[in-house]
Amino acid sequence: MATTHAPELVTDEWTSHYADTLKHIHAQAPERAAALIAPKGTLKSMPMHISRALSTLLALWAVSSYAAYDYIIVGGGPGGIIAADRLSEAGKKVLLLERGGPSTAETGGTYTPSWGIPTNLTKFDIPGAFETFWGDANQYWWCNDISVWAGCLIGGGGSINAGLYWVASDSDFSLASGWPAGWQDHAPYTAKVSARLPSTDHPSTDGLRYLEQSSTVMGQLLNSQGYTQTTINNNPNAKEHVYGFSSYDVRPSSTPPSSRLSPRSNETRRSTSAASAPAQSRPTSKPLSHVPPLVTLKLYTPATAVVRTGGTVTGVQTNDTSLGPNGIAPLNPGGRVILSAGAFGTSRILYQSGIGPSDMLEVVQNSGNAEAKKQFPPQGEWIELPVGYNVSDNPGVTLVFTHPSIDAYDSWANAWTNPRPADAAQYLKNQSGVYADASVKLNFWRSYVGTDSKKRWVQGTVRPGGVSYAMTNFPYNASQVFAVTLYLSTGLTSRGRIGIDANLNGVPLVQPYFTDSVDEATLVTAINDVIASVKNVPGLTLITPDNTTTVSNFVATYADGNLLSNHWVGANKLGTSPASAVVDVNARVFNTTNLFVVDASIIPSLPYGNPTGVIMSTAEQAVAKILAL
Repeated sequence: MATTHAPELVTDEWTSHYADTLKHIHAQAPERAAALIAPKGTLKSMPMHISRALSTLLALWAVSSYAAYDYIIVGGGPGGIIAADRLSEAGKKVLLLERGGPSTAETGGTYTPSWGIPTNLTKFDIPGAFETFWGDANQYWWCNDISVWAGCLIGGGGSINAGLYWVASDSDFSLASGWPAGWQDHAPYTAKVSARLPSTDHPSTDGLRYLEQSSTVMGQLLNSQGYTQTTINNNPNAKEHVYGFSSYDVRPSSTPPSSRLSPRSNETRRSTSAASAPAQSRPTSKPLSHVPPLVTLKLYTPATAVVRTGGTVTGVQTNDTSLGPNGIAPLNPGGRVILSAGAFGTSRILYQSGIGPSDMLEVVQNSGNAEAKKQFPPQGEWIELPVGYNVSDNPGVTLVFTHPSIDAYDSWANAWTNPRPADAAQYLKNQSGVYADASVKLNFWRSYVGTDSKKRWVQGTVRPGGVSYAMTNFPYNASQVFAVTLYLSTGLTSRGRIGIDANLNGVPLVQPYFTDSVDEATLVTAINDVIASVKNVPGLTLITPDNTTTVSNFVATYADGNLLSNHWVGANKLGTSPASAVVDVNARVFNTTNLFVVDASIIPSLPYGNPTGVIMSTAEQAVAKILAL
């Protein structure tokens, strides 16, 4: 075979059209490149019109030497994983890109506890480790370019939340909640989620519940207010004056590992495939089990933009040159791209693809980040849509109580680094005991009608511990502390806006909390209701807020960072008009032919409870609609 040299840059005007492509061909097949290279290593000259035609052919040739896909999905959270699973079931060849690394042991994670007992279970497998995600010395799982807590790892936010799992209700997909016609029949899709991932309110493998003293105490208070105890997911539509044990996406198993995310998350198990990831100073990946053969997973592979001509996407820009020329992963003819990178991640990819409001696109245009701008189009090709608007998140305010029956469990401070030996041994032996579920033990709901005559729901959560929330002048016993957080959910009217800063980091531009004063007043009313019934439970003492403030002032001065729940929805709202929505009723980005969004950001408004169940049901229905196009 003749020896050739990669072409040098030359001054001929036409070479700029295909010099880079030819270099890629040279790397793949030197003998083919030889035919286009003159003896001195420069490109052979030819008439301009021929060179332009050849540049197109060369680009097509280069793409054909790489694997192309029917679907490229950006983001390995609940939405992206479900999309990959269902598309592969339909016979589609899928590339699933995740910018972070593995999480659970089953996905290749290796961040295991140092408890003196051999185990392959990781921090993401063990539900009882949930409270320690924020105090760990090695917090590699957070996205470092988003100013709020966002998960950059397999499972996304589903890997680092409390695991609370509420089956979607009819209200969650109703017209009144902002969903367009055609989305109300969610039952078949919700049933698919439940069939693949059943919920449980007693995840310990011995069938018992542990550390439930706070549930008992709060149950007494709620009973005095006319609440009824129920198994919440047995009747998802019943959210009026009800309470029940927390429901988790953990599935007990007599065969280890029974864990927080691997049996819990068939959303992770069901669709991840062997990953080829570079070595990192953190858990590395290995081949995964339970893999649809048509899905290829790439870890540590951020996508910066989609590659598009007008409204048609032809590939995705990544950092991995093994996927295609200059890191562009190509689509097959008729292929599609699905963005599932969450509210902040998906929005940023859209901005860097020239899709969004003009002020955000100008931020990208003026940025010095050449990598992020590789596929940024000229202004005449911008697609202006309200990306980042209509954002909502549950504002939550935490009350702190003490009661002599409570075991605060050291407020979970030592749950990962220095656990109670008997509890650690019990869990690692058979996945039972305190560590078999997360800290949240009880949930309750009721509605209020505001001064604007609109109905809003409040969700409450109860957990032992919470000393970090204690802001009080009262003396108290830290070992008897428990926390009750009240959140506004369905019906709240406040909205905010997210976007990017000059460094292209994802940031809230307008905080979504209490932009409507009736929301704040409603939460104040709910807190006063709880406090009014403290007297009905012997031994129960409220320490936060204390007697130095009023509830109204306590809520009004509560920091946005503490109100935050990280349940961001609405940034790429699904709807019927590009004036107010980003994606249409089929989850397709307006004014594009083959670009879709399937994640929490398309959900128009907050559901009754923690959104994981609704996100998964949304993904099931969205994929069905996409396949039907």
